[in-house]
Amino acid sequence: MEYRKEAKEKKKAYARLKQIVRLQGTKPPPNPYPSAIKERQSLERKLVRERFSNPKILKIVEKMKEAKRAERYGGTVGTEF
Repeated sequence: MEYRKEAKEKKKAYARLKQIVRLQGTKPPPNPYPSAIKERQSLERKLVRERFSNPKILKIVEKMKEAKRAERYGGTVGTEF
C-alpha cells in the first residue's frame, strides 16, 4: 500500500510541476516517473519496426515461409483416404 501511495504522490507532484511550467510559458520537463510498461514498450518498439525493414530478418522470414510451403506441398503431410 505504501508503494501505491508513494506513486500517487509522485504523479501529483509531477502534475503540479507541469501546471506551474505552463503558467510560466515554458516547456515541461520529461516525466521522471514514467510507467514501467510504457518504458519497456518504447525499448521494444525499435525492434518491432526493425523486423519489417532489416534485410537480414526479411531473408530469414522468407526462408521460413519457403520451408513451410515445401513441408505443406512436398508430401510430408499425411494424406486422407
